[in-house]
This record gives sequence, structure tokens and C-alpha cells, in this order.
Amino acid sequence: MLMFRKKNAAATINLLVILSLCCCCCQHTAQAALRGETTPQQQEHEQRELEDENVPIRKVPDTDKKDNFKIGKPSFNLDDILNDASDEPSEAPSLAPFPSPTAKPTPSPTTSKPTVAGPVVVTYTPGKITEYRNALRMSEGLDNRIMAVANQTVLLKDGVTRSEEPFHNEPDGAAVYADPDTGGWIYVSNSESRRADGGVGAIYFDKDGNVLNYKKLLKGTTRNCSGGKTPWNSWVSCEEYPKGMIFQVDPYGNRESQETTMGQDMGHFESFAYDIRDPSQPHYFVTEDQKNGPLRRFTPTNPNWDDPWTMLHGPGTLEFLLLNPTSSSSVSGDVGRGTYSWTTDKEAARANAEQYYRNTEGMDAWKGELFFVSKVQKELFVLDLDSNKYESFSTKFGLFDGQPDQMKRLVGGDDLVYYCEEGGRDRGIHARDSNGWFFTIVESPVWIGETSGIAFSPDGKHLYFSFQVQGIVYDVWRKDGLPFYGKTLDINYHGDVNSRKRQRRQLQLEALGIIEEDVDISF
Repeated sequence: MLMFRKKNAAATINLLVILSLCCCCCQHTAQAALRGETTPQQQEHEQRELEDENVPIRKVPDTDKKDNFKIGKPSFNLDDILNDASDEPSEAPSLAPFPSPTAKPTPSPTTSKPTVAGPVVVTYTPGKITEYRNALRMSEGLDNRIMAVANQTVLLKDGVTRSEEPFHNEPDGAAVYADPDTGGWIYVSNSESRRADGGVGAIYFDKDGNVLNYKKLLKGTTRNCSGGKTPWNSWVSCEEYPKGMIFQVDPYGNRESQETTMGQDMGHFESFAYDIRDPSQPHYFVTEDQKNGPLRRFTPTNPNWDDPWTMLHGPGTLEFLLLNPTSSSSVSGDVGRGTYSWTTDKEAARANAEQYYRNTEGMDAWKGELFFVSKVQKELFVLDLDSNKYESFSTKFGLFDGQPDQMKRLVGGDDLVYYCEEGGRDRGIHARDSNGWFFTIVESPVWIGETSGIAFSPDGKHLYFSFQVQGIVYDVWRKDGLPFYGKTLDINYHGDVNSRKRQRRQLQLEALGIIEEDVDISF
């Protein structure tokens, strides 16, 4: 069983929060970053940015004009790859409508025993990899289907009809919205495609999880990396390139996508979060994936809760984060502490970000605290939004071989948090429970690059994610028909060889039958 535990992890924090840690495809070393050196990966990233400088600033085009989206040819033959996948069983890809569950599902995740007609046999064992289908190795009791492939039209509910538009390239940040009109839901996904070929697409489902339609909601933009949901159920999509903008998108298609005020100065934008505890003074936050990209806060001048969409497009105050550390966690692994403030001086904030919190990505706000991650420093920052104090925690000492990437949580009883990896050998979906155990949920011996776009259906029974390079989106479910559970966020990744040594040592202990809580496997 692929599960591991480490005693007294310095970065262990239990948070009831959804934290989307959305990354670019660049690998940095924390040591070089702290020394101020430029790594080869950074040089490659900067070269791509220079190329993107030539991309013209694009306003939101008319979404009714179909010539704004060019239909491309698939970059690979899916059937051939699936049939030739390593030494695993050969099989045809599952693109059929979603099958009926083997047990009557509960209406929503719950901490109590599900109420069903007849006995319930729980078959899902996180971390016990025994299943294989559609180039995915899966934990026992899971199944999957390939829901969409880049540059190919999407197969709909009847198994014959296909969407008018092909699915977008390089799917990245995503979210799910309940659809009261159909009783189903909507999976909204960014496209990180370059040179004005990015945007936002949406897959529409009925109440049983069958695909009803796919369409593009935003076209003509560039490298839409991540973003976030608003309190009024719109999607904020962030462009991540030198001339990047921030857009508000309506998943239901009732309003045209629109540029926001908080991104008009342009930047390498990443994630979006909000704090609306005081409705008279709501705050909206955006991270920027740049070595001197400051975290920003936008406060609307006249909050209009009768039409909240307008708050992101009207006048307001734009401020930037300044950290004043008294101790650091990036080197020692101890808890870092300090105070912070907000300034309208962007240049001062740029210098502060480059010194203390480079390349910020994933972010969320929860119960008066703002959480965000520096992927270069591999550090989680927690701002107390009331006291102007903060803490930081290293994320270097976990057990997987990619950078901090995406995280989601479901409200439930088993305290599992599911998250993606930005590459490495264990590309797939992993989870961690509240006791510190790590589990591999699914992984692929075939696909390369990062996984992204993790999201759950409103009832918790469908786990969606994508392999970005191939542009393949999966739908994973439990064979027993029960929902996935999880609520605890506990960040503890690894980024060095010693972590892999710790993992191998833990496997050896498991083989010897001496895994105990008090075993110290640190080096």
C-alpha cells in the first residue's frame, strides 16, 4: 500500500480550507532561489516570456464568432498509446456515458454512515493500487473514463453526438458549479495555451454525471493558468504572461466575459481569493507568478451586492503586500513569523516580493486567514487578516517528487485532502489524511507532465483532473457509489533526494512490519 508517515513534520498545519495551488511548468531549486541565482529552468521560462512579449494585448472577442477558435489535429493517437501502455493490460479507452453506480449513492458527503437500500460494501482503499484502466493505475475500488481530449470534440450523453467545438489545449485550473436548471453541474477549465489560443471552456453535466455539452466561454486570451471562484458563482481566470489580464467569466453563459479592474496594470497572474466577512468592505486577492510579483488586494469603492459581478469592474483601491519578517522558515524548516502591511507603491512591493515571497501561486482565504504558496521557496504563508501578523512554513520535507501544485478538499469525515503533482515520477493524484499518512490515489505510467484542474462534483462522487501536456481530462469515481471524503489540508511535500531516501526507508520499515508512530525516519 502506498502510504507513508513522517514524525513531527515542521510544516504540519490542519486547515479547513480549499487551497488551489496552480503552477506553471517550470522547475526551480529552492537553494538557487535563495541565493538569487537564475536556474536553467528559469532561463527557459524567461525565454518563453520574451516570446510571449510579442503577443498582442487581446480584448475579449465576440464568443459567437466561431472563427476565433481554430480546430487543430490531435497530437497523438489515443487508442494506440492506450493499447501500447507499458506492460499493463491492453484495452480500449472508456469514453462512454457514465455507468450506474453499484450502490445507491448518498445525497452528499457526510460524516455518518450512508443510508442506502440494503447493505453497503465499501470497496475503496486509498493507496492500494490494484486497478488499471485508460492508462491510469488506481486505488482499489476506483474506476475512470476519459472525458475529453484536447483538439477533439467531446462525446455527449447518447454516446454518438459530439460537441460542436473541440476541447481546449493545455487544461489547467478548474472548478465545479452546481447547475440549478438541469440539476447537474458545470466543470469550468482554463486553457494555458499560448499566443492568444487560451481561454476558458466548460463541460456541462446532467444530474447523473453524463456530459450534455462542451463550449468555450472565453476565447482569444493567452496562458490562462488558474484563478478562482467568486462568492456569487462566477469564475475568475488569470492570464500568466507579461501582458496578462484578469477576466471574470460566467459559467452559465448569461453574461459576456469581461476584464477586471484589478488586472488592468497587467502581470503574470495566478490565483484568486476573497474575504467578504465585512460586506461593506470586501477584499479580493490575486497572486503573481513572477520573482518580483507582489500579491495584490483590490477593494471596490462602492460594493454592489445587488449585482456583485460589477464589483470587479468598477473603481476601487489596488494595494500590494509588504512582508516584515522577524524569522524565516525557508532555510531552517522552523515556523517563520513577522508582520505585514499593504501599500499602493507597486515598485516597493516588487522589491519586497523578490526578497521574501517569490513566485506566488496557490491561494485561498478561510476564517480570517489568507494562505498562499511561494513555489520557488517552497514556503506556505498564512496571513492573519485581522492582526496584520503572519506565519510561514516550509513545504520542502514531504514525500512526493514535484513542486507544490494544486489542492482541494471536500467536507467529509475521513480527513483526506486530494491534490495534484506538477510532474516528477509520481504524476497523478495523491491524498493525505489528518494523521499524516500519504496515499497515491491514481497515477499514470504513460502520460508525462503535470496533473492539474482537480475538482469534485457537488455531491462528491466524481473527481475530475487532467494531464495538461496531453490535454486529457479524467472522471474518476468509486465503484461502491459513495462520495469521496476529505477536509484537512496538511502541506508537506519533498523537493530533494533525502526525501526519497526517507520514503524508501519507510517502505523498508513497512516490509519488516515495524511501522509505528514513534519511529523517527528523519535524516
